[in-house]
Amino acid sequence: MLNGKKIREIRLSLGYTTLDIQNLTKDPIFETSISKSYLEELERGDKSNPSFQKVVVLAKVLRCRVDDLILSA
Repeated sequence: MLNGKKIREIRLSLGYTTLDIQNLTKDPIFETSISKSYLEELERGDKSNPSFQKVVVLAKVLRCRVDDLILSA
C-alpha cells in the first residue's frame, strides 16, 4: 500500500507542487502521467493501490526508491 503522507513529504522537500508533478510526468520519457488530482488523492489516502507503473514514475520524479513510497508493516 502506498504511503500518501510520505509522498507529500518528499514532494514538498523537493519544492514541488502537485501541478509540478503533473507537468513533469507528461514528459514522453515516462510511460504514464500522473494528474494533479490523482496525486492529491494518493496523498490523502483516497487512492491507495495505484498501478505499479504509476508508482515507478512517481519514484523517478521524486528521486527516491519505490520502497520509500510504500507503507511499512
